[in-house]
Amino acid sequence: MATVIQIKRSTGSAAPSTSNLSEGEMAYVQDRSNSGASAKLFIESVDSDNSTALIHAIGGKYYTDILSGSSATPANLKVGNGSTAGATLQIMEDSDNGTNFVGLKAADSLGSSVTFTLPSADGSANQVIGTDGSGTLSFVSTTSTLAGGSDVNITSAADGAMLLYDTGTSKWIDNVMSGDATMADTGVLTIGSQKIVNSMLADDAVGADELASNSVVTASIVNANVTTDKIADDAVDADKLASSAVVFASLAGAMVQTSGESFADSDVTLMTSAAIQDKIQALATTEDLDLAGDSGTGAVDLDSQSLTVSGTANEVETSVSGQTITVGLPNNVTVANNLTVSGNLISDDITTATLTTSGNLTVTGNLAVNGTTTTVNSTTVNIADPVFEIGSDSSDDNLDRGIKFKYNSGGAKIGFFGMDDTDGSFVALSSATDSSSTFSGTAMSGKFGNLSIANATMSGSIDNYAGSAPTDGQILIGDTSSGLMDKATLTAGDGIDITNGAGAITIAAEVSTASNLGSVIIAAGEGMDVAYSSGTATITGEDATTSNKGIASFASANFTVSSGAVAITAIDGGTF
Repeated sequence: MATVIQIKRSTGSAAPSTSNLSEGEMAYVQDRSNSGASAKLFIESVDSDNSTALIHAIGGKYYTDILSGSSATPANLKVGNGSTAGATLQIMEDSDNGTNFVGLKAADSLGSSVTFTLPSADGSANQVIGTDGSGTLSFVSTTSTLAGGSDVNITSAADGAMLLYDTGTSKWIDNVMSGDATMADTGVLTIGSQKIVNSMLADDAVGADELASNSVVTASIVNANVTTDKIADDAVDADKLASSAVVFASLAGAMVQTSGESFADSDVTLMTSAAIQDKIQALATTEDLDLAGDSGTGAVDLDSQSLTVSGTANEVETSVSGQTITVGLPNNVTVANNLTVSGNLISDDITTATLTTSGNLTVTGNLAVNGTTTTVNSTTVNIADPVFEIGSDSSDDNLDRGIKFKYNSGGAKIGFFGMDDTDGSFVALSSATDSSSTFSGTAMSGKFGNLSIANATMSGSIDNYAGSAPTDGQILIGDTSSGLMDKATLTAGDGIDITNGAGAITIAAEVSTASNLGSVIIAAGEGMDVAYSSGTATITGEDATTSNKGIASFASANFTVSSGAVAITAIDGGTF
């Protein structure tokens, strides 16, 4: 860490006296109560007589504020460019954009001093700064529009207005074209509607060539002035007849056949609705609708009978709406006898007392079995689910959870492995008793490969390890070469005695000698204290004095201590 040198300083704004400093020594007055507004840096020097002490102000925030524009002093700021050119005050652009500036330059030569006084407030838009001839500047208006001209008198110009010279006022004035013709601001001249009268047209001035195409319309023809002579032969065809223009009243009587008139199938006359109804009624009276089913036949007299389509209860249902007969199955279908499906039977829901199949039964949806006992007498059961879920969590039934299996060993037996609900432990029973899904019995032995147990509680003892009985003082200890826990006994080292007993190991320290490491007694020395308590030796350092070596401390404000190395961090000149 670099060393910090701190000069003398004060919190106020008063300059130091010569008694506060030595020659060449600096001091900083901080003016803390005013956020450093009058903060200055001073240095003590000596006058030309080489004996009289002087205090010089050489910098500080007070002066930098003047340069940065944050201070109103000094009253007059002098800028000089030397003896050959007038001084220029340069106002710089953003440093991110470059080094260009706006300069305010004095003339290279002045007959006398000139002072320009700026306006006290901003002017209006489009005004410029002018002088009164005495150095006082102000904002004055300029002429930037036609209305600003001395020979123009524009009142309130409207769209299409033109400048017209008025000899009465000797000025140009604004006005719009009026009368029978007007002009828009786009320059378009418009003649008013119905402003051209017959008197403006010469005799025979409008001929066929002057008429626009389709200009003679119905409104231009006087009523009742189109006569038969004006219509050419065959000029009126189907395209010229309006929709519904030809009605029965317009036809000759021989062309229309009405109710009660005799007619033949080859007639080409037009029939009224009553005549059509008579024809249908006559045909319905003479004709029957023949019916035939899987068994039996029948006929419907169309003139006097109705056709009825009947269903069977829980098998087929029918409905009629207008001219539509709907035949279908009810929501619940009952088949009294056998139902044979030669193809695939696809259903979302099948409810039956007994379902028997000699082939394969494939259920693509969910299979719900709500009986008491489900028996599967297959050789192999394949379950694709990664988790086999058993039991219910709707309430605490105090029943065990697991797998019950049957086998025979000198007789029929059952086994169980799963969770014992009594204490939530895992059990494996070889000869189990099932008391309504609560199991008890003899625990079975287990064989495992690698076994990882978070916490283990032994109820018995380890009677051998790797096939060998243990010896006195033998322990299990990690063996990195085999990656296993291995059996071993503790071996005494220098200064240590070990006694391996039955279920106990005694470790005792030997007394240290010149040839044997062992226990030692620590004695206090120069600058060190030693204290013993309950078998613990405490060594403490003594504080250093002028007559005693010991531990010394260093002020953190002036020194840094790291890894035993001491560095000077600050040289403080103090305060005045």
